[in-house]
Amino acid sequence: MLIYPIVFSFIALIAIIYLYQKVSQNKSSLYYVLWIVLWFLIIIFAFVPELSNPLAKLFGIARGLDFLVIVAIIFIFYLIFKLYIKMDKIQQDMTAIVREIALKNEIKYDKNNKKE
Repeated sequence: MLIYPIVFSFIALIAIIYLYQKVSQNKSSLYYVLWIVLWFLIIIFAFVPELSNPLAKLFGIARGLDFLVIVAIIFIFYLIFKLYIKMDKIQQDMTAIVREIALKNEIKYDKNNKKE
């Protein structure tokens, strides 16, 4: 029963160290701070899962673990949606760039099919 908290804490500590390095390289943003808080919460809930029971009851869910799983699934869907939006924007930007390059490099022909 002690393996679960140790494994999750190890993964969370690796993530926190990585994020801390990003923050210390002056790449700090609100997202990095939120991720660090999220990983600390994972460590806390891994060692004291009973803390999630009051949150679950607040939302009308019977068990704390069920609440954490539901929140994790919602968070994953949100991240997938954000990634989809970014990929769509990158695709539109690439299309615009390729179109612009193609128009700049257009080969013009005269009436006799000779290059000008």
